[in-house]
Amino acid sequence: MRGNHIRAVVFDWDGTLVDTAEASYRCYVKTFAEFKIPFDRTEFERSYSPDWYHTYACVGLQEEQWPAADARWLDWFSQEMIELVPSAHRALELLDEHGVMKAIVTSGSRDRVQRELVAHAMTSRFDHVVFGTDVAERKPHPAALQLCLNRLGIAAEEAAYVGDSPEDVLMARAGNVRAIAVRGSYPNVRALEAAGPDLLTDDLRTAVEWAITSS
Repeated sequence: MRGNHIRAVVFDWDGTLVDTAEASYRCYVKTFAEFKIPFDRTEFERSYSPDWYHTYACVGLQEEQWPAADARWLDWFSQEMIELVPSAHRALELLDEHGVMKAIVTSGSRDRVQRELVAHAMTSRFDHVVFGTDVAERKPHPAALQLCLNRLGIAAEEAAYVGDSPEDVLMARAGNVRAIAVRGSYPNVRALEAAGPDLLTDDLRTAVEWAITSS
């Protein structure tokens, strides 16, 4: 994989460019309460995955209730104030300065993530966005990442993926893309470290600098 100049950096959204961990936790508590399911931080740590259906299954929510839970969680989440991670703007500026394309591959739904992109004036900052509702397969399957690279018109060897979950690292590996992990606020840091990314860092800017200079 080495020896190829990075032409595109693809980002995860939740937990990587925006800090959604606490908001996600609060919305799970409120949503599961409506189904008479208790949910606390211990349960959040035990059940968390970017595939929220994994969380639903872990807490015992019946599958026929999942669509209703989706709707309630999204309703609650729309009331949250979501902030960008502190170094997000500078990280994107660095990529612009070096002529590197920027994209997003997220598990989040199109409606929600587009709303958040608009709220942060970020819609024009990316060359392409693939939403979780754009493909049938979920992370760590590489389908969404491969779709993104195809639309950008670049080879896997010319890209890096930046995320905060082990599923992000595994997706990058499956797609033959360099895997950069940034420790975030979600309760999956140990699993993230164990996934063995090419780079593990606490700072998004450091992740982008490494991507720019790696070859």
